[in-house]
Amino acid sequence: MIADQRSLVVALVLALSACQNIPRTGEAASPTNMPTNIPGNAMPPVVTTAADLIVGPEWRWQRTQLGNAPQVVAATPVRYTLTFQGGGRVNVRADCNRGSGSYEVNGAQMKFGAIALTRMGCPPGSQDGEFLRSLAQVAAYAMAGNELLLLLADGAMMRFRTGS
Repeated sequence: MIADQRSLVVALVLALSACQNIPRTGEAASPTNMPTNIPGNAMPPVVTTAADLIVGPEWRWQRTQLGNAPQVVAATPVRYTLTFQGGGRVNVRADCNRGSGSYEVNGAQMKFGAIALTRMGCPPGSQDGEFLRSLAQVAAYAMAGNELLLLLADGAMMRFRTGS
């Protein structure tokens, strides 16, 4: 099952990175299909806004499938959320704590910067620690239907669905 999930993420990452809008021979260039001239030795630009698909809605954590361990299922998804904004900002709810931070997207790669949160003491059984540890390891993202998949550096995967 883990191999199937990884295969899905790899396929989605390849599909996302393969989608380019380059004009065909004989086609007039327009602002939406103009190629970008980037020197061969230049580093690719870091884009600080993700695809329109993830910006705006509240994404509720459903579960995290860990490498060789059982999956962690969010007991109350509405208490573990991400809301991506333009400009590389993200609002985070981790159980009884709220805050915000930064994120960067470069193609299908994604990483979160430091997230500043309130420091309320959450009740016993809170999954805030697991949720925040996983966010710190995000390396890539993909969409699968109505789900946002966050692939972690250790091969684990977090799954989110929109709140609406």
